[in-house]
Amino acid sequence: MSFMRMSAAVVILCIASVTLKAADVMIDFAGGGWDKSKWQTVKCYPVKPVEKIKDFEFVQKPECISFDCTTEDVKLGDDNCLMVYDTGRNEAEFEVVFESGKGHPGIFISPAISGDGILLKTYCIFVADYTIAVWCAEADSVLKSTQYTHLVRISRWQPMFQKHKIICRYNKKAFAIKVDDSDTVVLYFPKEFTANTKIGIWGCHGQSNFYSVAIKEKPSLLFSAVAPKMKK
Repeated sequence: MSFMRMSAAVVILCIASVTLKAADVMIDFAGGGWDKSKWQTVKCYPVKPVEKIKDFEFVQKPECISFDCTTEDVKLGDDNCLMVYDTGRNEAEFEVVFESGKGHPGIFISPAISGDGILLKTYCIFVADYTIAVWCAEADSVLKSTQYTHLVRISRWQPMFQKHKIICRYNKKAFAIKVDDSDTVVLYFPKEFTANTKIGIWGCHGQSNFYSVAIKEKPSLLFSAVAPKMKK
């Protein structure tokens, strides 16, 4: 192969590599076509010994994956189902299409997880019909329960039993969230928190359906407001 042809081949390979790296990651939960091996199921401490935590998993349905639990499960503290995905990126934006049934589905970012799959700490965003709420969840190894620190709550109505989209952009210092056409809310990490590359989906309190997760290469949310352009 001549030097010119070799150089051209290298350029083509480089372009292909950049194109592949720039592509969005699309995860469609319909029909069992997603790679379950790339997701880790984790547990939250309920208010009882950790060894008695009920082993919930998302159930595959034709168009989505779904979590549901009974009224008795809720009374016992068995009302959460979480899965984690490693984006491999310290900075990214992801979109989750979900449906709120009788539960309060949500997402979470930068989870700390023990070796036996227990959630130790994370920032989580839950969407109910009446609110969007952000919490810091942290396990208490003594009380064997999860403590929730409330960070922000938006009074906003989201109709149940229909699809919604939550967008979250994160980096090492902050994260921004937006549900459907809501305003963007930005929260900054405290200094003692170490962000990581993992994100997750969270079924809570009852029926929660998740349709897809898209990790976007080009973010759409801003971490700060900008002045509108003046019309000439």
